[in-house]
Amino acid sequence: MVRVVANFLKKEPAVDDQGKIALSTEEEERLTQHFGAKFVEVLKSKTFANAEESATDLYEAAVAHVREEVESQCTGTIKQLQNDLATLAAQPEVLPVAEKVLGAAAGIAARQKSTFKADMSLAHNRAAGAFLQSGVMTETPTIDVGDLRKELGPYLSQGNNLDILQQVYQSFSTSKHLSWKRAVTEYKAALAQSVDHVVQQFKPQWTPKGGAKFQPLTIKNYRHKVNFSVIPAEVGESWLFYLYDEGLSPDQMPITRYVVDKVMLPQIAEDIENVMILKAKFVEDSQKTEDTMDGYETILVEAKKAHDKRFRFFKNDKNLLEATDDEVLAIIDDFVASFAPLYKSKQMPVFLSSDIYLKYKRAYKNKWGAGSGTEKANFGEDRVDFSNCYLQVLDSLYGSPIVFSTPKENFVGLRHKNPEQFISDIQKQDYEVRFFCEFWLGVGFLLGEAVFAIVPDGYDPKAAIASTREGTPGKWIVFEDEGAADAGKDANQGADPTGDPETV
Repeated sequence: MVRVVANFLKKEPAVDDQGKIALSTEEEERLTQHFGAKFVEVLKSKTFANAEESATDLYEAAVAHVREEVESQCTGTIKQLQNDLATLAAQPEVLPVAEKVLGAAAGIAARQKSTFKADMSLAHNRAAGAFLQSGVMTETPTIDVGDLRKELGPYLSQGNNLDILQQVYQSFSTSKHLSWKRAVTEYKAALAQSVDHVVQQFKPQWTPKGGAKFQPLTIKNYRHKVNFSVIPAEVGESWLFYLYDEGLSPDQMPITRYVVDKVMLPQIAEDIENVMILKAKFVEDSQKTEDTMDGYETILVEAKKAHDKRFRFFKNDKNLLEATDDEVLAIIDDFVASFAPLYKSKQMPVFLSSDIYLKYKRAYKNKWGAGSGTEKANFGEDRVDFSNCYLQVLDSLYGSPIVFSTPKENFVGLRHKNPEQFISDIQKQDYEVRFFCEFWLGVGFLLGEAVFAIVPDGYDPKAAIASTREGTPGKWIVFEDEGAADAGKDANQGADPTGDPETV
């Protein structure tokens, strides 16, 4: 230990007449600071006649000093952490502030950070606040068209326009089954798929193998517009009751957002789902919704008419809407069992209308019943027995005898390549607010060879559009207009009294 001290001091320590180490004031301070006071005390008291005993005492003194320092530091750290924890627990939580980011993400971050606040100086917002407080509508508020147009400006300027556009592509029910792609005016898969096998036995020569290829189809993107007008006074009362029922404040749901989210967007989604996405057929320079694009049903019908060899059409003479339940069950089971081997291992939906789905499920239940592997309430659920396929109803296939199946990645919806604006202008016209909106939408298949379909001859998808608000023909009593009924009576006087019992 004396050698340790000598190395620390960088010299041999002096010794007095009694053989004890003599330290200067500076040396004693340095040793005390490093080894502790107890160590210096032991060092000065020893004559080192018994070197082993002295070394042990010095070692224990040094260790005790280090332990005390460590314990002191740990105790101080623990106390500091406890104090910090108590301080933080007593303070309200501070939400993190978004960091500045570069590129397109910066705009997104800015929009997420900003929150639109309704202008409470406007008469309709003040009336809404009073209604929510009292629960009584003393008077119907007058909504000035100019105020509403003014309020829409800051609402859309904070990025809500892009949020609304996103809702357009997600609001119709078929959207979740599509693989979305971005394009300008059309889209085509980058690679073709080989028909022939390509692996062969090795030979040291170039012997190419693999001939014909499945050529990708071209999917067209269509530009659409919405000219939508709303009279604020007509929706004002429903907006107030919506706020009251939902427990929202005018700041959380201003009438501007209500008009867009609850009035305009639902109508657009209904048009896309019930008319455009499957049944529409493009007609140049037409203002009709059913003429805006080619839907999936139209693509299949036209491909069969043209004898397009790229698609796989199932041989079937029956219209499934007119077939019996048992016939539907047998045809769909045979349809799935006849897929190409390459696709039998894939989990693919079999898209069909709710009418055909009902026929299939009734026949399945009637044929197998309970206790035959169908103990679940849905009798086998929606999976086609002994296959990887499952039944999937599309709302947009209403009134259709078409059934088709394809992998999800082949079932494509198109948006525009660039982030377009949805609401492009808002104008005031007398008592109306007029919305001018634009968006792009197209649908199609990447490979016709990956599409398996049952398409009866003579079916016109557009013909079913009128039935969206009607029940099955012949199942409902139809009342004629009074004028038409009177005219019919005059024309039929003296005729056979027996007539159509379904028309009154």
